[in-house]
Amino acid sequence: MSKTTDRISSPFVSKFQLSALIRPFSGLLTGASLLILLLVSSCETPEKVLKSSDLEYKKAKAIFWYKKKEYFKCIPVMEELIGLMKGRESVEELYYMYCMANYKQGDYMISAYHFKNYYDQYPNSEHAEECLYMYAKSNEQQSPKPELDQTYTYKAMDAYQFFLGMFPDSKYVTECNDAIHNLRRKLEKKALNNAELYYRTGNYKAAATSYENLLTEYPDIQENEKISFMIVKSNYRFAENSIPQRKVERFKHVITSYQDFKYRFSGSKYLPEASKYEQQSHYQTARAAFEWAEISPLQERQRNFETAFAEAKAQKELIVDEKQLKDINSRIEKGYFMIIKGNFLLSEEKKQSEKVITLEKTVKSYYTFVDLFPKSRYIKEAERLYNNSSEQIKKIKSNG
Repeated sequence: MSKTTDRISSPFVSKFQLSALIRPFSGLLTGASLLILLLVSSCETPEKVLKSSDLEYKKAKAIFWYKKKEYFKCIPVMEELIGLMKGRESVEELYYMYCMANYKQGDYMISAYHFKNYYDQYPNSEHAEECLYMYAKSNEQQSPKPELDQTYTYKAMDAYQFFLGMFPDSKYVTECNDAIHNLRRKLEKKALNNAELYYRTGNYKAAATSYENLLTEYPDIQENEKISFMIVKSNYRFAENSIPQRKVERFKHVITSYQDFKYRFSGSKYLPEASKYEQQSHYQTARAAFEWAEISPLQERQRNFETAFAEAKAQKELIVDEKQLKDINSRIEKGYFMIIKGNFLLSEEKKQSEKVITLEKTVKSYYTFVDLFPKSRYIKEAERLYNNSSEQIKKIKSNG
């Protein structure tokens, strides 16, 4: 058998080999015959090529497929060649093409690993800069929608920052900065979505904290006006749903957050609604102080009412609603009466020898009450407690 016949019978024939073989016979072959021979060559698969022991043939075939953008064919062949040709100078260029083939095939996790590995192995290569850039880009391609876990978003940002540190004058600087901006925007949306979810599900404390953290971490976020408003609104809802003991400080926090919002966005479309929360908070602060005083332990009741009186005095100047002012005045009146009643009830719990001091406080608080509210609806009950206390004091002292 001739050499020509041997070469044609081989299953691994490149287009170049095929062309050389058929050239002497081109005048004898019909168009159909040529097509059949070309189809024989095009039917080569990675599996068939991998069975060959000819490394140069494998390399030529892998590069041929790479240039034709048939990455799924060249990748397995290149993968084997990189292992077999390890240590050779030519493997560096082959490894670069292997990295790019994985990226273009959409295998970004694999390409990220190999681009970084290429840079680490060949830091002085002409492809080192591009591979480090493509490492960051591969991580960026794995960054998901804002609703999902953002691990790869952070990895991509770190990779781009690392690249800029290594190649500050690179031609890719603009692309890196744009990518970092877009990735940062995705993190902003993720954080904003979380805060909005907390608010929608009624977790107002977490919502307020999340909105506040957003402005701290991303002060230039596009939605900073709305976020500042939502801090006011979330704080108000949180205070509104708090226990009486915590309401005062939390409504005061609403007022503070409103003042900050108004200072930053004096012309905001959200200002009228935010102003309502602020106005309500002045009223609710005073009201909450009285609510807590009324249910506080007897021994703390007078002190807590005195705190409520001071709070009412401070907030009344800022309350414009007449019904709210009337309600606070009514609570002040009731508060002075409750001090009388609280002191009397406290005396009932004392031993006979310890009663006088508390009963005298009852009498003293009665005098304060009638001076301030001589026509109070509580006057009869206050007089009863006063008379009872006075008689007990006389009796204890006479038996003294």
